[in-house]
Amino acid sequence: MGDFTFLHAADIHLDSPMIGLSRSDGVPIGRVRDATRAALSNLVDLAIEEQAAFVVIAGDLYDGTWREMRTGLFAVEQFARLTAAGIQVFIIHGNHDAENRITRHLEMPKGVVVFDAKSCRTHTLPELGVALHGQSFATAATYDNLAAGYGPPAPGMFNIALLHTALEGGHAHAPYAPCKLAELTGSGHDYWALGHVHQHDVLHRYPHVVYPGNLQGRHARETGPKGAVVVRVEQGRVAHLEHRALDEVRWSAVELDASRMSDRREVFEALDEAMNAARREAGRPMIARVTLTLGGDLGTGLAAQPQWLDAEVRAAALRLGGEVWIEKVIGRVDTVARYKLPEVLAELLEDAASDPDCVEAVSMELADLLAKAPVDLADDSTPLLTAARAGDGKAVVEHALRLLAAKLGTPP
Repeated sequence: MGDFTFLHAADIHLDSPMIGLSRSDGVPIGRVRDATRAALSNLVDLAIEEQAAFVVIAGDLYDGTWREMRTGLFAVEQFARLTAAGIQVFIIHGNHDAENRITRHLEMPKGVVVFDAKSCRTHTLPELGVALHGQSFATAATYDNLAAGYGPPAPGMFNIALLHTALEGGHAHAPYAPCKLAELTGSGHDYWALGHVHQHDVLHRYPHVVYPGNLQGRHARETGPKGAVVVRVEQGRVAHLEHRALDEVRWSAVELDASRMSDRREVFEALDEAMNAARREAGRPMIARVTLTLGGDLGTGLAAQPQWLDAEVRAAALRLGGEVWIEKVIGRVDTVARYKLPEVLAELLEDAASDPDCVEAVSMELADLLAKAPVDLADDSTPLLTAARAGDGKAVVEHALRLLAAKLGTPP
């Protein structure tokens, strides 16, 4: 059994759209749209740099049926780069690229093995002493325990099992191909190369059960480094395992508690520092969701001017010199800090905006009131009335709560 290196990736979602962005955010849409392609190219570069023996992709290479043929052509091009370097590729399909979802196919280069969906298959690499086991999804909604159908490990070999699975659940991903961790650790295989969960996690060592996470974050909930796992095997045992960031664009959450700040300049200097720190940590172009917690009279003023606050945050991104873009600005009001309200009352006020029954009731009442409103209110552009006329019940409640808190509280 020889020493070798392999890469474990999953959930590439090639040509998947980025969610929650528009040109109005100042984001270069073309560059961001191609980020999943760049991430796959980065994976290929890393495999060649590491002189990997092979690469395994544990499901969701594609995001669904191709919108255009260039998606498939790009995949073929990148895998051809690998096979030309003597690096083989082993692929299973998951729920996004299950056999019944991908209606178009292109012939892959020799050296690329795609496991079918009929049953678990085994492919051996005798020169390395490796056996790879895998089964693709036949349909997107696969709720059977596929792991139960995986055969025993090949004797005298390093056994890798590829599986796209939600495992036992407990996360935000759909419960496809569920199984228990104990089933995998007791199977006799040396390395379970999992896919489906978009967060890197090592669930067990010896035997290894690993999620690499997705290759490129696609929306504001997929923050932090995204990439693949580099695995070094020596004398039939995992000697080194390392997650390597390969994302082309990093989604980040920048949060600043400015509830105790009373000076506007202090707030935005602190914001500059927080955004700069996030950019340094990302080390690549960054899309940020910025959350500011505000308090005091300053917070009251800033919260009452959401458009101005939004513009100031975007200006802070521009001051960093480019390649930092804002997806959304959230201004939160620390009611306790602003008005010294009892904590229980503050929680009730803040929870009201997230209560759908409350939002609906307020919206219905305001609709009746607006219908009876005096003519001289028709051109009133205060935030409360603007939100009411737009039918934005949640915004109505949030603006109303600011007014209510101001009446009930005693400013510090």
